Amino acid sequence: MGDSSREVAPKTQGAVLKWQAPIYDLECALVGLRKKFRRETLRHAHLSPGEQILDVGCGTGVLTQWAAEKISSSGRAIGIDPSIPMIALARKKAARAHSQAEFKLGVVERLPFESGHFDGVLSSLMLHHLPAELKRQGLGEIHRVLKPGGRLLAVDFDRPGHPLWWLGVWPQLFMPALVAHIRGEIPNYLRAAGFRQVQAVGRWFSLLTFWEARK
Repeated sequence: MGDSSREVAPKTQGAVLKWQAPIYDLECALVGLRKKFRRETLRHAHLSPGEQILDVGCGTGVLTQWAAEKISSSGRAIGIDPSIPMIALARKKAARAHSQAEFKLGVVERLPFESGHFDGVLSSLMLHHLPAELKRQGLGEIHRVLKPGGRLLAVDFDRPGHPLWWLGVWPQLFMPALVAHIRGEIPNYLRAAGFRQVQAVGRWFSLLTFWEARK
């Protein structure tokens, strides 16, 4: 699994969650991102046994572990994150659960994998942590490591689907990392990265969108 205490945190211009690691799963549960949300994410991902899957911005590794179960021992699920505390916790949880999921320190703008390696990439609530240029670089890297015909399943903030949400999110229009989301521009970023089949396949609380994008 690796010893994160001897590893060096990679440099990135994106947000890195460190002190949140011990309470991250609780925070997700408190805002409604429980097991049902993870199951919905994997339902849209259409994982199959034997596939090579990458989870970018894996956090504590919950989704990566579930993906590993879906693809079985004949496949491989790898989660990357720039946060040493997150990766350390993900590895501990995987070891306790006897999960086949693997975890590495890494950043989306420099994915440490060869081109055309993965059948699928998962990105769950990661994109909004990246400023605009880093979104472009990161999505370009995701496109690079996917096999021809491979797909990205990304879930993140989108233009609110209910008027009441605007009361809470309009200040985000002044935050560089989130403005593209609130304006509904993420499909444009996906197409600019080289993805040719981009579609919204689901919504969550009228605020998050599940996008499928194919190479």
